[in-house]
Amino acid sequence: MSSSDLWLKWLEQLATQQGLRLSLVGGAVRDQLLGFSQPSKDLDLVVEGSRAWPALELKAAVEKASSLPKGFVLQNSQGFEAFGTAQLQLLTPTGPLLCDLSSARVEHYAFPGAHPCVSLGSLEDDLHRRDFSLNAIAQRLPAQGQPLLDPFHGARALETRQLELLHPSSLSDDPTRLVRGVRYGARLNLTLSPDSATQAKAVLHQWPWPLDAPALAARLRMELELLFAEPCWPTAVKLLQQWGGLELLVPQWKLLPAGGLAWLQHLCQWGRALQSKTSVPVPVGSLQLLGLLLLAPEANNEIAYLGERLQLPQGLQNHLEKSLEMRQWLQQLPAGLEWSPSQWTHQLESRGVANQPILMLLLVGPNFTPWRRPLLRWLWRWRLIQSPISAQELLRGGWSSGPALGEELRRQRSIALNQQP
Repeated sequence: MSSSDLWLKWLEQLATQQGLRLSLVGGAVRDQLLGFSQPSKDLDLVVEGSRAWPALELKAAVEKASSLPKGFVLQNSQGFEAFGTAQLQLLTPTGPLLCDLSSARVEHYAFPGAHPCVSLGSLEDDLHRRDFSLNAIAQRLPAQGQPLLDPFHGARALETRQLELLHPSSLSDDPTRLVRGVRYGARLNLTLSPDSATQAKAVLHQWPWPLDAPALAARLRMELELLFAEPCWPTAVKLLQQWGGLELLVPQWKLLPAGGLAWLQHLCQWGRALQSKTSVPVPVGSLQLLGLLLLAPEANNEIAYLGERLQLPQGLQNHLEKSLEMRQWLQQLPAGLEWSPSQWTHQLESRGVANQPILMLLLVGPNFTPWRRPLLRWLWRWRLIQSPISAQELLRGGWSSGPALGEELRRQRSIALNQQP
């Protein structure tokens, strides 16, 4: 018996003791239908009960349990009162296991992109509030002798390899579901059903990005971060473009610029290479998200504002704004400029990039390439070259500490730089 199966059996018994009922939903059910044999490391469970909130009630019971299954450790638990949900992070004999608990609930949206308003409901209600038919399939526990609950024919959609939105207002309630669908499409090789494609086109045509829905922007950023975390993210980016998802960022943005996807792939490779050589505070997935924003057909100030709307963490917003500032400076350089390696190094490092080499990666995309060659040479070669003689050696040779010593070190470094191709 796998660790996830052992946990489900123990948790179902605990729920029964509390007068609660469990149902398995989401990816674990979907993976079973697709014939995947790998045990799930993420479990989504709906908890039914007569009191609000059943998921929080079960979380408390887990925390108070005298013992867990042998070899299991509850590393962290969180409850979210506003939504009636909880999350359990477990360490099992075979590795980590994430267990999401959701109280069976009804939800509605006061306006597009708002946080949902939720109230206690049944399992059937809970399935109705979901995004796609493939996620609206449930298996009541214990599973023996009980058929799947599949009111929206998600199993049939999986057989035909189609991604179906659950109801006509799915995207108007939460437009970021389109990006989530892109991830499913890339991961499971699904196409958007005709009705869903029509709904997406209609919602994007009216896309308002409500000013009073800041949570929508945060959800969009998180969905894009999850997209770039997918192993098949290049396919996901292609689907994002094909299904119109770029318009969630910029109205009427239909296509990436030529070479855009290849550059995002280079960002992934270069970012990993740079992390192996130096301290880079930006994860590769976040670097690709910044790269996507820099591909947008917008002016610099509009791209910076887009980063603010997405509620980028301050560090990422600073990187975005600094790269836009550097891009503006580079755009003002005269065509045909022929600086030596030492001149390029001085100009770049005097603008504060010495401690932010990752900025160079953000400046060589297809939207802006005139100075690609010297920028990459600085990144991978010139910035690593130092004076062939150290300050200690100069002091031993009779130099005194002070500005003249620093100037001599810079001169020696310039000589070494200009010997580079």
